[in-house]
Amino acid sequence: MRDCKKQGRVKSSTRMVLAAVVAVTLAMPGAALAEPTAADKQAEAQTALASLNSLQDNLNQASNDYVQAQSEVEAAQANMEEAQGRIDDLNARIDDLQVRLGDRANSMYRNGSLTFLDLLFGAASFEEFATSWDLLEKMNQSDADLVQEAKDLSAQVEAEKAEYARQETIASEKAEEARVKKEEAAASAAAMQETYDSLSAEAAELLAQEQAAQEVARAAAAQAAIEQNAQTSNQNTGGGSGSSNAGGSGGVEPPYNAVTGNAIVDRAYSYVGNAEYVSGACAPGQFDCSGFVSYCLTGSYSRLGSTYTFLGWSRTNNPQPGDIAVNEGHCGIYIGGGQMIHAASPGQGVCIGGVQSGMVYVRY
Repeated sequence: MRDCKKQGRVKSSTRMVLAAVVAVTLAMPGAALAEPTAADKQAEAQTALASLNSLQDNLNQASNDYVQAQSEVEAAQANMEEAQGRIDDLNARIDDLQVRLGDRANSMYRNGSLTFLDLLFGAASFEEFATSWDLLEKMNQSDADLVQEAKDLSAQVEAEKAEYARQETIASEKAEEARVKKEEAAASAAAMQETYDSLSAEAAELLAQEQAAQEVARAAAAQAAIEQNAQTSNQNTGGGSGSSNAGGSGGVEPPYNAVTGNAIVDRAYSYVGNAEYVSGACAPGQFDCSGFVSYCLTGSYSRLGSTYTFLGWSRTNNPQPGDIAVNEGHCGIYIGGGQMIHAASPGQGVCIGGVQSGMVYVRY
């Protein structure tokens, strides 16, 4: 009877071992030949992330170009307004001179004491007539010269205005081209962001499934081993219960305490790992590179400009924490030791990284 029971227990144990082996086999990446594994999906996601970062660089450049083009349009428009103001002043001078000429002519030839007949018959001699006539011509010529001068200046300013209008047209065309490129770059980056998010989600789901299957397999194998040992050695109650503390003492660095006395650096640290990269954003928890630098410098969620703006600031060869590390395509807050805090990319958000090659340091 005991042999039958023992045989039954052995069969049961054998079935459990086989079940464990099957479970482990199913959990192995090669078991489902047609199905991708979490590692496969993660590799695809990393490839997509690399493409996304490249597209984001293109978008950053396009955004900077658009901001610069808009600045040129505004400058041309301001020049046109200034030229128009000078044209209005000159036209007012011309009108005033013409009124004065008209009044003088009326005075001389209608109501005044000096007329052409006065000159002709009132002169005691030809010399007196010639002298009076010459004086009259000089007076009229002087006024006429003033009018002509004002007209010449007006024509010059009109030409300037036309040139500014041409510049404004060119700048507007460039701004429109930059806007289109920016939108195309943003659309490409958004599409790649969606692809990356989808692949990352699939990878996470597959990893969770694989881990769950492996956990089930390990539990089944462990239970089968316990039962097998109990059947083969009922007398074995020892086995050493040596416990080990796997916790280790590696330790984790404490979180950064953002009180350096440098408000710019403190603001930068406050968002490390706590903000996502969003193109064109300067808002709580959402920044692009220049938006993040603008916030750190001012403490307000308002943009100071683009990387082109920062490149125009005073440079320093002795960078200190709180200065800006910048090139045409990217920027960040320098924190010392060749490191900066920056809004890196959609896959990274705000993080600490090395100052990039080709960057210069400027001071706010």
